[in-house]
Amino acid sequence: MLNLVHDSDKNQLIREIFRVVKPGGRAAISDIVSDEIVPKHLKDDPKLWSGCISGAVQEHEFLQSFLAAGFVAVSFDKWEVQLWQVVEDIEFRSVTVIAVKPNDEPCLDKGHAVLYRGPFAKAYDDKGHVFLRGRRMAVCKRSYNLLTGAAYADQFIGIAPVQEKTPQSWCHKPGALGTVSETKSSAHKAESGSCYC
Repeated sequence: MLNLVHDSDKNQLIREIFRVVKPGGRAAISDIVSDEIVPKHLKDDPKLWSGCISGAVQEHEFLQSFLAAGFVAVSFDKWEVQLWQVVEDIEFRSVTVIAVKPNDEPCLDKGHAVLYRGPFAKAYDDKGHVFLRGRRMAVCKRSYNLLTGAAYADQFIGIAPVQEKTPQSWCHKPGALGTVSETKSSAHKAESGSCYC
């Protein structure tokens, strides 16, 4: 229960979660969050503290704390419609956040690409990389593995090059398109790019 940890220690606790999760592993954390920042007079109420209310983090800030710790693919797996409680017009509810610790391998260009399936015309990741619906977007091998793995299942089609080119440091601008010639007649990984450098 992160909401029972003092505010000054919450980010450190999430950094510790990041530290102990193995690269490629996922963390799933359930907690009570608020739709607004909890004011000091509510934070100082011992009855609300023991009821998991005073220490609740605002829902957006909760997600941001996982991103700040280094996690990727941070999302609400569960966001309860049924409220836990309402105090002074602030809504408190249970959520479950899923976050992935990225692999610590280098970001190398080997000719991989991904197709963002949609439904949106384009999507951006937390690093600002853009994925255009239906376009072969160039990605490094590390991002390819992430985007075609369980964290992004059903969102991307992975397109491996016919023959992996000699690894080079990633140097493409965000939104670089992959060439069809590199990926024509290649192995497609459609279970579920950009670089997370």
